Amino acid sequence: MQKRKKQIFLQIMLKDKKQTAMDELLDEVLTTEPKFTLNAGFADMLAAKVGRKYTLEQYFREFLIYLAVLAGIAVLSVGMAFIWYRADVSEWLNFLTSNISWVAGINVLVIFILLADKVVLPYLFYRSSVKEL
Repeated sequence: MQKRKKQIFLQIMLKDKKQTAMDELLDEVLTTEPKFTLNAGFADMLAAKVGRKYTLEQYFREFLIYLAVLAGIAVLSVGMAFIWYRADVSEWLNFLTSNISWVAGINVLVIFILLADKVVLPYLFYRSSVKEL
């Protein structure tokens, strides 16, 4: 039992020494001057890259939210048609299969317009405003 206590005490001491060594290394790193230099426009370049990335993510997230809302409205409308108006599934499938090119074309057109409106155009306006600065 006494031997086990000594081992635990030694482990704690070694751990404290490691912590002290880490503290000394951290103090040395923080107090010495770096051996590299950054160019004068580094902060501006970094801010521009981060701003561009953030705005593109924001525009794309907004596009996905609008797309989800449109899909939710469509699902809700179809659900209401089936529940309240007792719509027949076979008639809907027959209509969709006979007009598949129109249905697909309208969906692609809506997604394209939404993508252009919520992602592409705002991003192009953002890029043009950044170039002016």
